[in-house]
Parts: sequence; structure tokens; C-alpha cells
Amino acid sequence: MDTAESTRSRIINAAIAMMEEGGESAVRLGVIAENLGIKEPSIYHHFKNKTDLITAAYVEWYWQCLKTEIPVEAMMAMVDTKEDYVKAIRKTMEWSYQPARHGSRSVRLSVIGAALRNPELATAINEINRTFLATVTTSVEFAQNKGWLRADLDPKALAYWLHGQINGRAIAEMDPGQVDLAQWDIVSFEAVLGFLFSPAK
Repeated sequence: MDTAESTRSRIINAAIAMMEEGGESAVRLGVIAENLGIKEPSIYHHFKNKTDLITAAYVEWYWQCLKTEIPVEAMMAMVDTKEDYVKAIRKTMEWSYQPARHGSRSVRLSVIGAALRNPELATAINEINRTFLATVTTSVEFAQNKGWLRADLDPKALAYWLHGQINGRAIAEMDPGQVDLAQWDIVSFEAVLGFLFSPAK
């Protein structure tokens, strides 16, 4: 990584740290410059303005969270039978639902919320989602071709729905004690697995 790219990455990560603590309004260019040992005008060498930096930080933040998900390609490489496939989906869901993943879900929803009012950010997040969910779509098509998964469902629509279903757990996590999360998981497993492997209509 060259010096310019390293400085840009450090600025973005500093902005992310501030946003984690207090949202967009917590980002202070002067504080970032001081903490990184650079002059504030140096920030404008990499970003047009504060809004541009915040957009870049949201994109990186979102991508960092997605990179911690279980690689779909690696999961599918270990699948030889329908039973393997069912177990793989369940294991992936169990891993995604663990308490340590709550922060990642919260970040994704925060970024998506910001993207709804920021067209430039929406374009970048859509591109990341397309790349990530293309692998999920491919895995669905593979399972459908094997006869493991109902074939009347659109693979891409299913991939996007599954992504939204997992992120939706954040709604229950946001109100601790109101919903038994273990019961939420049971409902989720029944809904997803029961739906995916039910007879085609």
C-alpha cells in the first residue's frame, strides 16, 4: 500500500471509529487530523468535503462487516448431498445469529438507512450487495439444479430475501428483553428451512 492510500485508509478508519461512537455528527476533521498527525488540509487531498469522507467511511464500514460473513464458496465446497446443504444453511444461520454478530447487523442497517437518503452511497452499497449476493444466488441455483431446493423460486430474489431476513434480527436485538432471541431463532429456522424445502407451488 503506498503512502497516499495508507493515509486515505487511516482517515477513513478514524471516521468510522467516530461514527461508531456518535454517528455522522461525531465526525470532526480537525480531531482526525490531530489524532493522525497530519494537517487538516491533507484530508481534502483525499476527499472533496466532510460528506465525501462520511460516504467513503460508510462504504468501507459496510464492506468490513460483510467480509466477516462465512464465505459461501467455501461452504458449498463442502456440500455433496441435500443433507449437507441443509446442515450448511442451518450452521450459517446459527453463526450469523450469535450475539457477537449483533454489532455487524446494526452497522449494516445503519448504512442502509443512510444510503436511502444518499444516492451516491446507495450506488456503492448496491454494488457491494450485488457482488456479495451473486455468490448466494449461485449457491441457490446449484441447489435447485441438484433438486435439493424448490425450483419455483427466483434465485436472486431468494438471495436478497435471505440477506434481509438475517439482518432483520437487529429489530429484536434493539429491544433487549422484549423478545426471547432463542425463540426468534427457532421461528427463523422453521420459516426459512420449511419454506426453502417445501414442495414447489
